[in-house]
Amino acid sequence: MTQAVKHPLKWRLADVQGAGYEQVNIVLPDTDLPANQERLLATDIPSPIPTAMDVHWSEEDAQLFYLLIDKMLDLGINEGWELQSPEIVDILHVVAAAHFIAPLESEAYLAKDISTVLQEVDLGDLVAIHTQDGFKSAIITELDSIEATCVLLEAIEMEDEELSLDVYDTLVVNKHSLLPAEFGNVIPGEEATLH
Repeated sequence: MTQAVKHPLKWRLADVQGAGYEQVNIVLPDTDLPANQERLLATDIPSPIPTAMDVHWSEEDAQLFYLLIDKMLDLGINEGWELQSPEIVDILHVVAAAHFIAPLESEAYLAKDISTVLQEVDLGDLVAIHTQDGFKSAIITELDSIEATCVLLEAIEMEDEELSLDVYDTLVVNKHSLLPAEFGNVIPGEEATLH
């Protein structure tokens, strides 16, 4: 069983030293440290407010985290994995982005829709988005009957630099504009049909 399951996680809006408010960090549960000491794992997500504070993980954070562990790494809750492994850190970045980065509307970024077979999508799915800067991989972190909120796994470079987006920025995309992951920068699975 992992430390994350034994000890509830929390976000810290602070710099890595814990004194400022520059970014979102994860307070790592560490039973080896004295009670008054904590270890922080920095994310690339900027703090949304100009105050240092702790925020407990929401139920949605935990559900998304475990769903991504299952879908991306094919690991269950009780299987052996470490919070500081690179794969888990990538997932933590996505969860932090979903929690703290306000999603933008995607119209200004999308290129023309492509005629292809539409697939059913679900939370945690890897998809591709056809943008003015090419096909970009993203992960669905929120979903309703019409739209999906996606965390970008690749930057979008626009002619107007102010509109450019970084990795982990979030977009709200109509479900009909989502493409299978194979359109993005991924290695197709064995079940993928390539033309």
